[in-house]
Amino acid sequence: MEQHEDLIQTFIGEAKRHPQVARLILYETDKSLCEHLVVYLQKSQEKDTVSSDIDLKASVDSFTSMLLHGMLHFSNITTTLDYSRECYMQTCVNLFVRGISTLPLKEAGSSVD
Repeated sequence: MEQHEDLIQTFIGEAKRHPQVARLILYETDKSLCEHLVVYLQKSQEKDTVSSDIDLKASVDSFTSMLLHGMLHFSNITTTLDYSRECYMQTCVNLFVRGISTLPLKEAGSSVD
């Protein structure tokens, strides 16, 4: 996302003027990454390290939305937050992994690092 941050912001800014085009471009850009992550998580479900009672597509969508929000938040706003962009991203990853993992909390947390 960081590599294409300016482009993503442009699409978001133009979304109201050209909603169909913006939706299509953002969907296609995100689609490949999400599909790969869903396949990876399906394999992890088969190994019983990812919970089988969650919707993987919705989970991946939630995760990428958190990351997109963080990218937009840190790039557009002069922030007085007490944490860095890296801290935000690591927290998103930790929350996601711990939320979908079947591993004990301590083990799931160490697998993120």
